[in-house]
Order: sequence, then structure tokens, then C-alpha cells
Amino acid sequence: MFKSSPLQFAVALTLFAAGSLTSHAQDAGALVDKLVKKGVLSSQEGEEVRADMMRDFATQTPAGKINLNSSITELKLYGDLRVRYQYDDREAQVAAPNHVDQRSRFRYRLRLGADVALGENWFAGFQLQSGQNADSANQTFSNGFDNDGIFISKAFFGFKNDWSSIVVGKQKNPFYTTDMVWDPDINPAGVVETIAFHKLFNGGAEVTNSNWELSLVAGQLFYSDNNEFSIGTDLKTDGYLFVEQLIGTYRFSNDVSVTIAPAYMTFTASHLVGLRNESPFSDANNVLSTTTTQTTATERNRLVVNYDAAGNITGGTLQPFTVTATQVSSPTTTTVKNGSSTGSTTRTVTTDQVRNGATVNLTAAQAKAQAASLGLAATGPANGQTQRDIDGVGVTTTNTVTLPAITGETRKLSILTAPGDISFKIGSLKTKVYWDFAYNLDGADRFNDIYQLRTGRPGTDAYRGYKTRDGIAWLAGVQVGETKKKGDWSLNFNYRESGIASIDPNLNDSDFALSELNTRGFKLSLAYQLADVVVVNLTGMMAWNLDRNLSGGRATGSTGVAQDNAINVVQFDVNVKF
Repeated sequence: MFKSSPLQFAVALTLFAAGSLTSHAQDAGALVDKLVKKGVLSSQEGEEVRADMMRDFATQTPAGKINLNSSITELKLYGDLRVRYQYDDREAQVAAPNHVDQRSRFRYRLRLGADVALGENWFAGFQLQSGQNADSANQTFSNGFDNDGIFISKAFFGFKNDWSSIVVGKQKNPFYTTDMVWDPDINPAGVVETIAFHKLFNGGAEVTNSNWELSLVAGQLFYSDNNEFSIGTDLKTDGYLFVEQLIGTYRFSNDVSVTIAPAYMTFTASHLVGLRNESPFSDANNVLSTTTTQTTATERNRLVVNYDAAGNITGGTLQPFTVTATQVSSPTTTTVKNGSSTGSTTRTVTTDQVRNGATVNLTAAQAKAQAASLGLAATGPANGQTQRDIDGVGVTTTNTVTLPAITGETRKLSILTAPGDISFKIGSLKTKVYWDFAYNLDGADRFNDIYQLRTGRPGTDAYRGYKTRDGIAWLAGVQVGETKKKGDWSLNFNYRESGIASIDPNLNDSDFALSELNTRGFKLSLAYQLADVVVVNLTGMMAWNLDRNLSGGRATGSTGVAQDNAINVVQFDVNVKF
């Protein structure tokens, strides 16, 4: 069957290591790859070994009845099912009606995928999932016993050699990051190139004598496809996200390492149409966000009646003044399972009283006449006073502030990021201190031009003005332990702050603060592995806003990204992997 003794030895070693063709074919295939890289087998001999193994697998095992294309040299099937209970509550800046700020839901997530090796260098894969949203595959148990749809969440192919790779399509996020910037459920679509410099400079071989690893990851990602014949630059410009990241790791020992991964993210200015996120920032169909300020000015006279020791009226005063009451009505959006509904909430912002004339002194007779006209008694408290306001005519004026439609939701986003971690062990527990930092170089322009933020002060509705922290987001945390096998546990804690103009509200984590910006808070998660394939997880998140008075514009409008003063989320998960 084989002509060379090294080849025979390699085959015997491969089959011995695999043990069982049915359960360990993938391990045997990986071993063949290693033998080729070590030079024990040539590429052609490696292909011959794989072909013989596939023939043996097809004829000697029940699973061999599955007929795979001859181009497939390795197939990996995987999946997971998660059932979640989630409670969240929100304290809105503009109070919402009907207690829609509290939710309690049971949800599930199902994912099924396949990774395919197509010879030594080519590969492909796909994944199916419940839920269509980019940042969540969750489906809520509701609407009776309706069936739910299945959607494609990954579809890609690629080429790789010993030191580089290129992947095309909808794929797993290739960047070193945290959920402050990227929701872990998002699988970006586009072209991604990776170069491992530590392997390139070592002739493509595994580096065994160096503590350094350095890789470059570059992505040209497709964000939104727009109609080229639309009127307006942003409306017809396709949305692209370009990311370049250097990932450097230095290992002090087998247990201690430091990773730093600076990156630059820049977006083309485009309109996002039909965006499906848990909380999307998109002015679909150019809907205008409107804030209405209504001011009512009422002229009044304040009557003060004076009494002597016997309780008789001795005189009084009449003071004219103006009462101004201002109400602000802002559009709000309540998100439901199959869409959203838009309404309006009203709040009285302030009431001012201003004197507008001289005080008039009243004689005893005049004071008695005024008191009688208001139904006051002829006598009162000894040596005291009685006060009553006399309403005049009220004049109401309405000022409607119409904000221009947002046509470029990705405009003014040029973000520098710098995530990293220090990994070590505490006893036998793997531990990691990690961080993330993001700064939008165009934060001030995004704050003013895209979000059009105002303070909501009555009468003036003046711009609040950009603050440095509006364009900065940062996170710091620690993780102790990891869940890989039965009995493992992990504890994860972090604190973060996200300025309203710092990051893309359509990419960040949809769970923490329900994806809102202008937030700060804590996230605590505890996981325990009940079995090799089952993990339970309890997570709590508390967030409140950086600026409590940041209202108006796109903060609290119908597509608001900072609707709330405080947000609390609790999640309990049971995860089964297969």
C-alpha cells in the first residue's frame, strides 16, 4: 500500500493516536498536518494518508455511510443551546407610561455550525442561529407556541498558509476586543487578512525559542448597502468599516503573559437602512425627531390681608406678578418583539415667578372689599396675615424644535482603541486583569452634528456643549478561573464608562445598559460548569448615566441612544454545548 517506511510509520502512528476512526478522525487529521509541517511526510504523502483514512472510515464505520465530497478533508460540526431568564428595569429621563420600563422574559438561543477543511490551505464554514438581530440570537418565549425562524449568522471561505490567512464572508469577529466596543454576538461581514509576523520571520514554522508574538489583523467590512441613485451623499454612500489592529503578546513564562492590541476603526459616512439590532440607532425613512416646548404665562395678583390683635382687617397689599410654566414633550420609542411603537411623553420642566409691577398698598376698606370678593372671612388670625393669589389671563406659546433627519448614522466615527490584558495564575486558577480604551477623534463633531444634543432647558433649549469624556470610553476588569470541564468555575467583574460620542451604538454590547451610551457601571458574572457540556451563569449589570441632564436630540428622541438615568439587568443562563 505504501512504498516508504517513514510513510508507513507515520500512518501507523496516526491510526494509533486516533484510536477510533469514528470518534477521533479529526484528531488524526490534525496529526497528519503536524507530520507534514515537521517534514516527516511530504504534502503529497499527507494527502495519501488522508485519502486512505477516509476510505477506511467509509467502509469500516457506521458514520462512513455519510457521503462527503472528496474535497472535504476535515469536517467539524458544533452547536449550543442557551435558555435564559432576564429581568431589566429602566429609569427614563422622560418618564414612560404604563410601566414599560420593567421587563421579565424567558428567552432561548440556538446555534448550529460547521467548519470545513478543503485540503491543506483552503477552508470554509457556516452557522445557523435563532434570531435575526446582529447583536443577539435570542428568541423570547411568547405569542403562544409560535415557531421561530432560523437565520444565517456565518457564511465564509478562506485561504491560509503557515503565517497568514484571508477570510471572505460573514465570519467570527477576528479582533482582540471587549464587549465595550464589540458585542460578542456580532459576526462581521467582509474581508479580513491576518499576518503572524513571529511566524513569517521564522520561515513559517512554529516559534519555540521566542517569548514574543506579533500579528496584524486588517478588516474591510461591509456595513450597509445603499441605493446609488438616492439623493444626498450619505443616502447613496455604502457603509464600510475599516479596522487595523496589531496584537502583541509577550510571555514571561508559561503562566504569565501581557497582551496589548492597539487598533484604529474608521467608518464611511452612510445611512443605515433596515438595521436589526436589539436597540438600533437608525433614522429609518428619514423620520424627523421632534421636541416641543410649550410655555404658559399667567398674569396674577397676590393679595396679602393684615389683621390686628382682635383679628380685624387693618389693611393689606396687592402685588402683580407673572407665572411661567414650561412643558417639554419628547418622542419616545417602546421596543417590542416584532418592531417598535412610537409615542410622546410630557414633563413639566420648571415654573418661574417674576414680579412685573409695583406693590399697591390697600386701606382697611379696600382690603375688606378684596377679601370679600375672594370669599375670605372678615376676621382672621390675631396680628397675622392671609395670602391669596388672584388669577388673570393665561397666554400659551408653543415652540416646536424640529431636528434634521439623520442620514449618516456612521458619520464622524474615527476610533482609536487599546485593549489588553495581563494573564497569570493564582495558585492553580487562571487569572486575567484586562482593560479596554476607546477615543473617537471626531467625538465633538459627532456630538454636535449627528446627535444634536441639547440640555432640554425650558425657553432656551440651548446646546449643552461637548465635554472631553463624551468622546472617551474605557473599561477595567478581572477574571478569575475558567470553565472548560466539569467542576470548573469563573468569576468576572468589570467597571466601564462610555461617553455618548465615543463608540458606535450599533456595535457595543446589547446587554450592558441595553446598548445605551452616556453610561457608567458594573458587570459581575459567575459561571459554574455542571458537566463537561453544561455551564450555568448568573450575571448582574448596574448602569447609570454620566450626565443626568443629557436630554433632547438623539439622546432621548425616537432613536435615542441615552434614554435613561439608570438601567439594571439580571440574567440567569443554562448553556448546553454539543
